[in-house]
Amino acid sequence: MIVLDAGVLIAYGDSRDTHHAAAVDFLTEHCDHEFAISPLTLAEVLVRPAMADRVGEALSVFMDLDLVVNDIREVDAVVLSKTRASTTLKMPDALVVHVAVRDSAHIATTDAVLASKARELGIHTYLVTA
Repeated sequence: MIVLDAGVLIAYGDSRDTHHAAAVDFLTEHCDHEFAISPLTLAEVLVRPAMADRVGEALSVFMDLDLVVNDIREVDAVVLSKTRASTTLKMPDALVVHVAVRDSAHIATTDAVLASKARELGIHTYLVTA
């Protein structure tokens, strides 16, 4: 399983994004893996489509990837807070790390800082960049 950060999905869905080609290539190359996201990541990815009243279109594009939306639960709160504190990542990125650790998964990101912090924790991480 590969946990995707918002940057990978945003790039995948926007052909004008700097990382679009890299995201498409990555997701195509790793299509034999299961891709997972958190509900917060999905919400983050849908902000711009919501502004343009295109959430349905965006969901259609992203759901073609057979994304697994891994829920977060009350029991995740303490561990997630510790992940956020120890990595100093912003909460959406700390959540990506938390889900990867919790579910014994890899991470794919367009964010070099997130990739570095995840690797420091021993998480296999793909940096998807142009």
